Order: sequence, then structure tokens, then C-alpha cells
Amino acid sequence: MPPSLTYLLGTHPCVSETFIGREIEALRRRGWILDVASLRGRSALAGQAPCGPLVAAALRHALPLLFRLPRLPIQLLRHLPQAAALAQQLRATRSAGIHAHFAHLPADIALLAARHAGVRFTCSVHAWDVFAQPPAAIRRRLLPAAAVCACSQAAADAVCAAGIDARRVHRIRHGLPLPEFVFAPDRAQRRVLAVGRLEPKKGFDLLIDACARLRGTAFSCQIIGEGSQRRPLEQRIAAHGVADCVTLRGAVTPDEVRRAMRAADMLVLPSRRLPDGDCDGVANVLIEAMALGTPVITTAAGAAGEVIQDGVNGRLVPPEDAELLAAAIGELLKDSAACGRLARAGRRTIEASFDEAQTITQLEAVLREPVPGRPLPSG
Repeated sequence: MPPSLTYLLGTHPCVSETFIGREIEALRRRGWILDVASLRGRSALAGQAPCGPLVAAALRHALPLLFRLPRLPIQLLRHLPQAAALAQQLRATRSAGIHAHFAHLPADIALLAARHAGVRFTCSVHAWDVFAQPPAAIRRRLLPAAAVCACSQAAADAVCAAGIDARRVHRIRHGLPLPEFVFAPDRAQRRVLAVGRLEPKKGFDLLIDACARLRGTAFSCQIIGEGSQRRPLEQRIAAHGVADCVTLRGAVTPDEVRRAMRAADMLVLPSRRLPDGDCDGVANVLIEAMALGTPVITTAAGAAGEVIQDGVNGRLVPPEDAELLAAAIGELLKDSAACGRLARAGRRTIEASFDEAQTITQLEAVLREPVPGRPLPSG
């Protein structure tokens, strides 16, 4: 009988989380029967089931974190009808378990539903949900999980540091269907590309500063994405007088992102670590660009250093250093041979560690039987 599983996401579909969509489709191609639910978006749970029996469980879960996460009890009570509907769905579909993405509200709701329905709970963690959350909250959310999947070693280490048994924490990269990412490294368009949400941790303000330092060099820079920093970035472009070469394109489809990557000489992601600890993991745009043959420039603020060796398969510059960022961009604009070397080494890295055929096999092994016979704690 094909394995069955329910996925719970925060928002579905979500343009910035295409890696989750790829994961779901890859599992389905391998015969998994997946029900996908979310707290928001087209797949949002209707929340019409009786939720009275879950009130006490929600408060038991949230109250120990009250001083660290004071809004959590209210958030859980607001989403409790969805948790009840999810538990009802788990029983009706005879799902073998529930898998949440992000150790945040989706994990809270999935855990409540799993306990109520008596099924296994597993969770994937990524970046902000473990880097910017109190260790006590990570432990509370993930201690009952049969298994935790982390997409970077840094995320796995953060989970273990919070007190989760390392034997239940698995580092599994976000893989790519490599036949869809055709390697084509030859570029000579003098185009710099950045892709990501327009939020502080992405560091696009530093990219604009770097472009200003390259005034007099012929190139164009396009930043794809949307977010809270659009207006400040527009103002920065105007203040530097670089509107002739730096543009904010806004959000586009994944196919359009891929076309832009294929046309760019390099992809730049000058990410930073925020005061609360939030930072990128191994950003998916870096992996996609490397697969396509687009050299990447990023920082070691997050987990990119797990994958990228400076000068070997990409460029790593210090975070918060627009001058060195500008120097790295300028060097690649002038040296097509270096771009080619980085592109070829980058593709080899992706083939070795990010081939979806391998990463989905690893994920399947964890989801099928994370910890045989492990009971779900009741509180």
C-alpha cells in the first residue's frame, strides 16, 4: 500500500517556498499519497470542527513559553479550529502521520492535531524558525517529533543545541530535479542578478551600495523580489544615483526567475545576520543558480559556507562589507574565464549534494519510519 502523509504548511502556495512544492511533487511521483493543508492560502484549513477538547492541550503547550513567546497562547487559540479540522482530516484519511514545515506555528498546530488524532509528528526546519527562536521554544515544539529534518548543518546544530536528541535530527538538503536545470555557463551580458524577499537579512541595501562603487563600469543589476524594504531600497537607489543600472523588478514566477538566472553573469546574495540571530541557511537561489551555471557571490553570515568555498565554486565575502562586495562583482565582470571555472565547480557541487533523486530518497527513509514504535508524548 502506498505510504500516506499529511503536510502542514504556513502558507500554500508560497512563491518564496518553491522548494517545498518540489519536495511534495517528488514524493508524489514516488507513489506517496499526500494531503497538503495550510494555515493560509488556497489550501487553508476551513476550521469548522469542534475544538473544545483541544483548548486544554493548547494551553499546556503554550503556557510554559509565555514569558518568551507572550503571543503564542492567543495565536494557538485563534488557530484552534484549524487544528481540530486537521485532526479530523487525519482520522478520516487514515494518514500515517503529519509533517510540518517550519518549527513555528505550523509545528504547533501539527503537534496538537497529531496528539489528538494519535498519529506520528515530524517536522522540517529551515532558518529563522531555529536561528531566531528561543531554544526553549524549539525544544518545546520539536521534543515530541519522531524526526526533525534540517536543510543545513547550522540548522541541525541549532536544533541539537536546544536539547533535541541528535539521533532524531537529520540533515537533508533541498534537492533540485537536475534535468530541469540545464547547465549552460557561457554568459557575456554584464548582468548582475539578485533574487529574494526584500527584507533586511537579504542585504540588498549592500548590493546597491556596491553598485554605486562600481560607477563607471558597464553593467546592469536587477533585484527580483518583494517585501517590506521596497521603499527604502528605492530611496537608496535614488540617493546613490544608480537608477540607470539598478532596478527592482518585483516578484515574478519561478520560471521567470530561472530565465533571469540563465541570462545573468552572476547571482549576488549579500545576506547578513540580524540582531535576533535570524540569517539565511543555504539559500535556495544560490543552489538554483549554481545548477544553471551562474556563478554566485554571497556572504558567510548564514550557512552558505557549508556549500561554497571562496574562489573554488563561488565567492564568499564578509557580511556588511560593500567595498569587498563591489570588488568581487567587478572581478567577475572582468574575468569570464574565472566565471566559467566557478560555474563548472558549482555544478559539480550541486550534482554531488543537491540531486533531488538522492535527497528525496533520504527524506523518504526518515518519513517512512523515523523512530519505530516511538509513542507520541501526551504533554
